[in-house]
Amino acid sequence: MMAGKLVSVFCVLFVVVTVSTAPVDEKQRKKVIDWHQECLDMHGVEVEVLVQALEGTVPDDDKFYEHIFCAAKKAKVMDDDGTVTVDLFEENMKDVIDPHNMARVSGIIRKCLIQRDSIMETIRNSVDCFYREEHGL
Repeated sequence: MMAGKLVSVFCVLFVVVTVSTAPVDEKQRKKVIDWHQECLDMHGVEVEVLVQALEGTVPDDDKFYEHIFCAAKKAKVMDDDGTVTVDLFEENMKDVIDPHNMARVSGIIRKCLIQRDSIMETIRNSVDCFYREEHGL
């Protein structure tokens, strides 16, 4: 009887760990990094910094957040004055975010990209929220 409970506990733990650590699709990650490249170059942010951020280690560096603002404008989820507009995220990003991951990423963007008093406050709060989520990028 005890062995059966141990097997059940192991199975539950395996499912939880597998679901909560969704594997990164390397093709998806490459598309995201390639899409970010223009903003990375513009703000002098290295690709490795973006990869580390995608993995949960977000730098406390204004250049990184300026890069994210550039990417937000490129994705058309923010305009030049920092106004948040997420209504067309799926359409604007359909060539970057894979269809199987779009609903998840779009939901996180809608949850995390909240208008704040300043552009940098909006970006910093959004980044903090986004990287706490299982984005799969």
